[in-house]
Amino acid sequence: MSESNKTPEGEGSLVYLVGLLAGGLTLGFGIRSLYWSFGVPGTELNQSLDTMGNTGLDNLQLLDAANYSIGMIVLGVIVMVALNNFAWRYTDGY
Repeated sequence: MSESNKTPEGEGSLVYLVGLLAGGLTLGFGIRSLYWSFGVPGTELNQSLDTMGNTGLDNLQLLDAANYSIGMIVLGVIVMVALNNFAWRYTDGY
């Protein structure tokens, strides 16, 4: 029984912990920066839609922040999935 419930020890657990923190922070900052990724260039989104009304929805587009925010989300998800895969292999699925 004790062999099936192995816990990471030593350097492996430190790498796992650092990877978990880095992946979580990368994913979190990517999701947080999505707020600045969509809108109307040059003005705030709320002010633009207030002056243009419903026709302002056609002017929505990706802004410069979308270049790094979407990449950060993808990188964070890849790191988290890889760490989950490592944990499942190390503990034999438990």
